Amino acid sequence: MSEANVGGGGSLSGRLALVTGGGTGIGRQFAETLAGLGAEVVVCGRRREPLEETARELSDAGHQARAMAADITEEADCRRLATELPNLDILVNNAGGGRLGPWQDVTPEEWRAVFALNLDAPFRLSQLFVPSMVQRGWGRVVNVASVYGMLVGNPFFYPDFDWDSPAYVTSKHGLIGLTKYLAVRTGGTGVTVNVISPGMFPDTEANRDRSSAESRRRLSTFTPVGCTGNVEDLSSALAFLVAPESGFVTGHNVVVDGGWSLW
Repeated sequence: MSEANVGGGGSLSGRLALVTGGGTGIGRQFAETLAGLGAEVVVCGRRREPLEETARELSDAGHQARAMAADITEEADCRRLATELPNLDILVNNAGGGRLGPWQDVTPEEWRAVFALNLDAPFRLSQLFVPSMVQRGWGRVVNVASVYGMLVGNPFFYPDFDWDSPAYVTSKHGLIGLTKYLAVRTGGTGVTVNVISPGMFPDTEANRDRSSAESRRRLSTFTPVGCTGNVEDLSSALAFLVAPESGFVTGHNVVVDGGWSLW
């Protein structure tokens, strides 16, 4: 747990931030990063226990943090978040997921469920929160996509299972497109909209069970820096995009992948 800026100092002092999927993995790291920069942080997600654990540890470290259980694929929960956080300054659309399976076998219900989480929810939360940011003249929206929002997964890197996740790949492509669209629509208002695309992070909760030793070896070998990433590697990208000094940066896809997508 970060001890930076204990007591509320830092470049984001006085700012209120929401991190979806903030109880575990990358979302938890993002919550720690924002709290360390002085923001008051709200973590939301479906599972109350990890949310409360994250908020408690941040609070114990001297930061302002709280947990809000919410299913962002449900309209009522999205509206509740907007009602309870009317002065939100920073929205981090981190929650996401996908399902493995042959593309021919994906049902309409499975397809829509992935899109509801990965693409529909970030759009709806942006609809609910961004207008008030525009009115106040300052705001930061950071969406979390993936290198597979630019590429399509190569089965070579996943020798122990059939890597096929059509809804995930397609929805993450869409999220990058949504980011660019909203950046144009909010240009000149003091609100910026950007996206972070993580590369290979096999040690996150979502990926750990899918990453064999051979898979990790192949991924590391084909990454120019020679290794896969840790969630801490994403912190600097987030800190840059939410900083008061980054107001001239909008509509960008910040790829954090050790150069993996270069070849």
